[in-house]
Amino acid sequence: MVNAPRIGFIGWNPFQFLHIKRLAQALEGACFIIEKRKEFISDFSSEILECEDIPIMIWDRAKMPSLDGVFDIIVCQTPFFRIEEFEKTKIAMIQYGYAKEPHNYGAWRSLADVCMTYGPYATQKISSFAPSVSVGNPRYDIWASEEFHSIAKKTHGSNLDPSKKTVLYLPTWGDLSSVDQYLDSVYSLAEEYNVILKMHHNTELLESDRKKRVTDGEVIHYGANDDLLALLSVCDLVISDYSGAIFDAIYCKKPVVLLNTNLDEQLGGKKIDEYSLEYSRRDELGYVVKSPEELFLVISVALTESNLHSKTSKNLREELFLDTTNATEIAVNVLNGLHKNEYIPSQSQAYIRSEIKELLRTKRQLAIANKKLKEGK
Repeated sequence: MVNAPRIGFIGWNPFQFLHIKRLAQALEGACFIIEKRKEFISDFSSEILECEDIPIMIWDRAKMPSLDGVFDIIVCQTPFFRIEEFEKTKIAMIQYGYAKEPHNYGAWRSLADVCMTYGPYATQKISSFAPSVSVGNPRYDIWASEEFHSIAKKTHGSNLDPSKKTVLYLPTWGDLSSVDQYLDSVYSLAEEYNVILKMHHNTELLESDRKKRVTDGEVIHYGANDDLLALLSVCDLVISDYSGAIFDAIYCKKPVVLLNTNLDEQLGGKKIDEYSLEYSRRDELGYVVKSPEELFLVISVALTESNLHSKTSKNLREELFLDTTNATEIAVNVLNGLHKNEYIPSQSQAYIRSEIKELLRTKRQLAIANKKLKEGK
């Protein structure tokens, strides 16, 4: 008889905790390890840090290799510091979004012993690097619950005028963000609609100047510790740009309005390229806005024709997502299977992993040498 695996989830921001919370709750003894990066620990709410269902460990990122062997399996969404040093503990990766394909489907996926994806599209992309299984998104399981939607309405409904439609603005961060170009136009929508703004968690952590642009007024603001699904429940339409939230909205069958920005310098970079869904299949994802002046009109059209567009995006949704209400159970079975050695990298996957580990070690050694050189040592 194989004992239940000791499982730890690793992340460094509140979004990552909320993303895996449901799955972690389904695994007896699982904990969440906060990879401590500078002062980011202060951005976790007390509700998360004192979560009764999931013990929280705060771990210095420089000491991450000391966790190798402490857990049977570590589950991550993105690479953690010195992941290449792990040999005793198995690594499971769980998909966190569909945007930004150059990163999402990068060779770092080869460091996983198994990758759990949202659906067929991602499984096909990642399977070159590691054993990959479509499990759906455990976080979405609750979407089928009437109780969940009732609680979301009670929690957020008091802030909304029931006579108005509700639009939810979910911009990405960094060079691809629409905030600088479109924020004023989004704010002006409050004359006609309930407007909810949830900034990207990296904007809250890393972009203080952009965060300062958010002002009090008729727009309702939420932060990194607030649950996106609850906000999707109470909205009628989602506004985004190149954010992974586009795909959350598509799963939840909400009409999407996409804000175009100038991609000339970013296209082909580390974040977005000609293969990325948010670029290559943009017209299938939602209604495209090319300038701030078009925003109001396009939203009116999108709300009027929302049923029409949902039919257009139906095939894409089926391609992207395993449409299930038991993704949590499927993911638990995959992790138990990993513990029983049911997932073994192919010959080519093993070769890629070996090269990536060597590359990461070399890059780290060069970084240390450059630091010493700058310090005059």
